[in-house]
Amino acid sequence: MDYRTGEFNYVLENRPELVIRTDSTQIEINPITKVEVYSSIKWKSDCEYVMTYTKILNYPEDASHMIGQKINVKIISTDSGGYKVHATSPLIDNILGFVKVDK
Repeated sequence: MDYRTGEFNYVLENRPELVIRTDSTQIEINPITKVEVYSSIKWKSDCEYVMTYTKILNYPEDASHMIGQKINVKIISTDSGGYKVHATSPLIDNILGFVKVDK
């Protein structure tokens, strides 16, 4: 399964965002709040990339301080339906699971 591109959902029930990823961009769309988070992606290796926030739409507060912030992401495991990452930045240190959206 290709994890660089495609559509994914978070495994967590409290994270309804749809993640749409190309080789160099990612958009996270929350269908409930309508918040959209746009990021650029720079791949360091097959399993590591740096995500940089480029635009945030429909956020209830001023999110301009987040633009330009980087998140280091490392894919730590994969299986037939999805993958897990370790995402770190000065503000976060999380293990997150994703599943591929069937089309």
